[in-house]
Amino acid sequence: MASTPDSQPGSAQAVYAALRRRFSDGMYAPGQRLTETVLAADLGVSRTPIREAIGRLLTDGLVVPAARGVAVAALTPGEAEHLFVLRADLEALAAELAAGRQAQGRLAPAEVDALDRAVDQVEAAVKAHDPRASAQANLALHRAIGAAAGNPFLEEALHRVWDRIAVTTVANLDDPHWAGAITEQHRAIVSAIRAGDPAAARRTAKAHIEAAWSAYRPLA
Repeated sequence: MASTPDSQPGSAQAVYAALRRRFSDGMYAPGQRLTETVLAADLGVSRTPIREAIGRLLTDGLVVPAARGVAVAALTPGEAEHLFVLRADLEALAAELAAGRQAQGRLAPAEVDALDRAVDQVEAAVKAHDPRASAQANLALHRAIGAAAGNPFLEEALHRVWDRIAVTTVANLDDPHWAGAITEQHRAIVSAIRAGDPAAARRTAKAHIEAAWSAYRPLA
């Protein structure tokens, strides 16, 4: 199949997608300055698609205007609280829907097994004391649960929330007390999904995000 203009490596869409991945992977810190010149050199593209991608990142709220470029947006305490309230309900719904699909036989065994492997990967990264790898594995697990829900509009909303929070996730997973607690919580969520128990999946997922909010350490 021929590639479309938007799928070309140097297109504005491809550059935007690459930068969004960097935000979700926790590669940028709150307040970090990003310039067109540096980003263009880093990604090996011209400044034109960088400029267009930055415009979309501004609309997404992931960056804010700064001298000679933009800076990674930092969440105020109030904004973080609003996001976690929203996230708790969205992730609870995702887990509930995933468990419901499992109860209806609509989740393939391989999908459920993949959730268990994702939990193992978070645990391995945490035990290796690698906050960035832990953050990436953690997000991969939550994305897998979001995908298992089978609702693309819910998944899109979750991606926007995750990206806004991701810039501080690395620091929070560097907290040994919180990092040590998440594996048990993750396993409880996945166990409820595997059992096809929507109520338990909703309850454990919401409790997990509420616990994450209690451990949250905003960075500025």
